[in-house]
Amino acid sequence: MNRVNLNPSWAVQTSAKVNGDGAALTTTSVAIDDWYHTDLPATVLGTLVEAGEYPDPFFGDNLTSIPGQGPRAENFSNHAMPQDSPFSTSWWFCKRFTVPRDAGPYLSLQFDGINYRANIWLNGVRIADTSEVVGAYREFELDISAVVDRDNPNALAVEVFPPNQGDIAITWVDWNPSPPDKNMGLWRDVWLKSNGPVKIRAPYVNSKVDGQQRARLTVGCDVINASETSQEVRVTVELAEHRIQSQLELAPRERRRFEEAIDLAAPRLWWPRVMGDPALYQTTIRAHAVAGISDTARFDVGIREVSCDLTRDGHALFRVNGEPVLIRGAGWATDLFLRRQSARDLAQLEYVKGMNLNTIRFEGMLERASFLERCDRDGILVIAGWSCCDSWEKWDEWSDEHLAIAKASLRDQLRRSRRHPCLIAWWYGSDFSPPRHVEQGYLDVLREESWPNAFHSSAADKPTDLTGMSGLKMEGPYDYVPPNYWLEDTRRGGAFGFATEVCPGPAVPPLDSLKKMIPEQHLWPIDEMWHFHAGGQEFHNIDCFRDALIHRYGECSGVEEFAELSQLMTYEAQRAMFEAYARNKFCATGVVQWMLNNSWPSLIWHLFDYYLRPGGGYYGTKLACEPLHVMFAPDDRTVVVTNDYPMRWDGLCATVEVFGLNSARLLSQTETVGVEALGRSKVMDLPYLDGISPIYFIDLKLQSRDGVFVSRNFYWVPAQPDELDHDRGSWINTPIKAYADLKGLRELPPAVLITEASVTHNPGTTTVEVILDNPHNHIAFFTELRLLNSRDEEVLPINWCDNYISLLPGEQRILRATANSVPKTTALFLRVSGINVPSQMLALRTGEEPADDHSTEPHPQI
Repeated sequence: MNRVNLNPSWAVQTSAKVNGDGAALTTTSVAIDDWYHTDLPATVLGTLVEAGEYPDPFFGDNLTSIPGQGPRAENFSNHAMPQDSPFSTSWWFCKRFTVPRDAGPYLSLQFDGINYRANIWLNGVRIADTSEVVGAYREFELDISAVVDRDNPNALAVEVFPPNQGDIAITWVDWNPSPPDKNMGLWRDVWLKSNGPVKIRAPYVNSKVDGQQRARLTVGCDVINASETSQEVRVTVELAEHRIQSQLELAPRERRRFEEAIDLAAPRLWWPRVMGDPALYQTTIRAHAVAGISDTARFDVGIREVSCDLTRDGHALFRVNGEPVLIRGAGWATDLFLRRQSARDLAQLEYVKGMNLNTIRFEGMLERASFLERCDRDGILVIAGWSCCDSWEKWDEWSDEHLAIAKASLRDQLRRSRRHPCLIAWWYGSDFSPPRHVEQGYLDVLREESWPNAFHSSAADKPTDLTGMSGLKMEGPYDYVPPNYWLEDTRRGGAFGFATEVCPGPAVPPLDSLKKMIPEQHLWPIDEMWHFHAGGQEFHNIDCFRDALIHRYGECSGVEEFAELSQLMTYEAQRAMFEAYARNKFCATGVVQWMLNNSWPSLIWHLFDYYLRPGGGYYGTKLACEPLHVMFAPDDRTVVVTNDYPMRWDGLCATVEVFGLNSARLLSQTETVGVEALGRSKVMDLPYLDGISPIYFIDLKLQSRDGVFVSRNFYWVPAQPDELDHDRGSWINTPIKAYADLKGLRELPPAVLITEASVTHNPGTTTVEVILDNPHNHIAFFTELRLLNSRDEEVLPINWCDNYISLLPGEQRILRATANSVPKTTALFLRVSGINVPSQMLALRTGEEPADDHSTEPHPQI
């Protein structure tokens, strides 16, 4: 036994209903059967919600019925809890556990996250108190060898206190409402650890890569003498074909950093998605004492080197193994109650890959080890750091304790994350850079912990005396801007530099999701119930988005039209943002969409909604971030091919066609083009076709040398684009002087599609193949495909190779989708509908396993 997870079967109760202290709770037969019961991780409010104490807090405004609310649409972390809040007092988390028979002689309890302070008792003894157990991002290992009972059940009690106003704890900023308990609880894992007299902690492997021929590895860990006597220790390391060992002599209770170098020839390097294989090596470190193996650490490592330097224009450019990487990512949000949802997290990571993104950003709440291990295996980059907009950045109000907690929190998070190849940077400031003494404290920790990756003083353009320019920018926008903004703007969030958080505004979910979050009587017109599911502070409504939709696409008669047109407007907005940064690489070096997902059902800042339903923004992003991609750039009216692969492509065939609103073909041209590795190439200049049509359709197709379609793109372009008022732009958004007129899209003649569909049940997955034919002489516009069960519920999560597609006159498309395995006895249906495509429902027939036809893949595989 090395460690045992203690997450299952905890009892939770408010101290207001508990008689006695921790000694009484852990030495007498205090009845806890009538307490609330939960598994960890758990917050107090999350436990109460799971127990059914409150109606679904994610529906309507039910959250406001829970006592202890903070000010509406404000950052609750900046305010004190109401005095009558049931969460303003401490709460007890209690557990009984036994020690396995094979446990070593030295035992400890490991708490991976407690929010915010705690007293901890075991078997009648207080083993830690609130003066030492403090800080949401701290980790605590407590020696219990002298207190634990090896023969009988042990009683553990943790008295948790909520964060007070001014504490540097967990915050939700303006993303969503804050829970009334401020997430107090045991929000990470608890472990029982076992070892001999010597233990290994915080192992890591740092890499220096010399091209692809050699790598110098530094293998390190802390070696700790847990005993009261000196110990002769032999540390052994196994990595690839290498076996090394080193002798140490540790004084009683001594903790020492161990490091040894390994030179590895022709290593299998770890690469981010698309750039190569994220190769991993298993590494084993053992501490041998006189009696034998005392402790073992076994983990996977990736051999790679990360750097981040400033370009000649002063922009931060990341490199992995010396190769430049255009960061295209999104900000992560965990569950509002910090509940463990492993299957959900896995589905969301699959969506990250499905959209061809390469990066996740954590602003606070760095996820647990298993999450990072998945990112390691999938080649998904991770940027982590602290939050903005609360006490984390109110440095002038910090006490000595604040600084000590902040430094200890950084140390603990670095120690648990530095071994993961997916981690490429730590941003120890968010909207602002810390003052000199705080930054120096952070820099000392980074050096002491051998942090091998990039770090920045903030996620904004806030230079400091110690580290100079960050090369990053945080200038917005966060509210709606039209597609042409990204290539027009040269002052704020436009496609230049590294934008650490930016987006084209709200993302209203499809209708089915709206019905799950908003009561029927509030579905239309938009009212305060909608706004409650927007953001906070400046983003407490979706007025800007709604007004733009009405001006651009026309009035809506009901929620059905509004939801459908929202997908259309979000698709073009998200696609334009990611395409602009791709077209301008490496003058543009990175873009992080704010955000990837939501902690609760929301109308803003996501690429798929809380119910894991991909909408227009998802598929616009998926298309824009294709590794090999053909696109139209509206600023100079060029057709461009962008390439994220580390290889050159020759003999590509690009077909460009332009149609009027009446579907008449106005231009058709084919060009052969090549594109350098990680580069871009212009295909052609698109001529102006003024006065012919109020709206133009641009259809782009890219085929490989052997005729396989590797990229398709379809635009609806107004004759007069939106006119932006750049002089009045701000970090929120840039106002629109005159809106583009796209109302004609709603007057397209109907296009009934000929549809065939079949389903194949494979081990672990269900695959759907759909053949769509447009038999008409006009375009079938913005066609959505949905896989439904017999209850008319969409099968989710799901990964369509493409969706919200448009078909030219006479065109056929073959689309595929994969979902988690659906029982063969489940009736499945396909619903097809679009802006001018009448809705039709098909019962799916069972087919054979589809052939491996890359013509339906979103990009080629290498």
